[in-house]
Amino acid sequence: MAEDYVRLRLRFKDLEDLPAGEGMWGLPVDAHDGGGTYRLLNSSFMVPLAAGDTVRAALDGRGGLQIVDIVEPCDRVLTVTAYAETVDPDEAQRIADAWTAGNDGWTEGTNGLLYTTWPAGMRLPEIDVVLRGSIGHLPDWEWHATAQPSDRERCQHHEVDFELDTEAPPVHETDYWAPEDPVWAERGISDPETLAYIQRLAGEDPRVARTLKNGKHDNVLRYIERLSAEDPWSLPALEEPLLDEA
Repeated sequence: MAEDYVRLRLRFKDLEDLPAGEGMWGLPVDAHDGGGTYRLLNSSFMVPLAAGDTVRAALDGRGGLQIVDIVEPCDRVLTVTAYAETVDPDEAQRIADAWTAGNDGWTEGTNGLLYTTWPAGMRLPEIDVVLRGSIGHLPDWEWHATAQPSDRERCQHHEVDFELDTEAPPVHETDYWAPEDPVWAERGISDPETLAYIQRLAGEDPRVARTLKNGKHDNVLRYIERLSAEDPWSLPALEEPLLDEA
């Protein structure tokens, strides 16, 4: 269902021909408030990642979900087809839709390029027959690129920055910064995902940042426990609020 879709950020390395990142849509597979695994619902227009590929994402410093790993490419071929500026984009999309009519493949397009995720089990010789029969006689069209599942594994994505961006600015003005708080290191909490989640809470709720600055880290941990509880009603009632008000 559409309400289950989540926005994911694909972060790129600082390269001249790439933007800082690309927005993707994902469907939770095994996810929680701090991230998890997601199945991509669209293909990347920048790097070989196809709709259907499973990725892992974690909360970055600004509270968004950043893709930090490629778990498993789906068993589908991704192709990129180019057409000239003289071709009407609506007509190009109509032609592309015919390639996967009646099956579960689909095509997305932008800037004269069509990204087609072919049905599961359809191999290159079959795709070649379809494309040759459709655009083989059109001089303004070109089968531009192909990405097999093996081309979409993590080791192939040298342009993607999978390191979690924990230095993104918080949502609201606060001088609290979880990665630099020595108390978390003293408690053995040092993994970027957990610190990014704490920073997200501090950025979204001034009470969380205030409680941490007052040194009440146990209160925040109890607050997180309550947020993550499947049945918060089963937790004991509080004798006093966990978070400090203004």
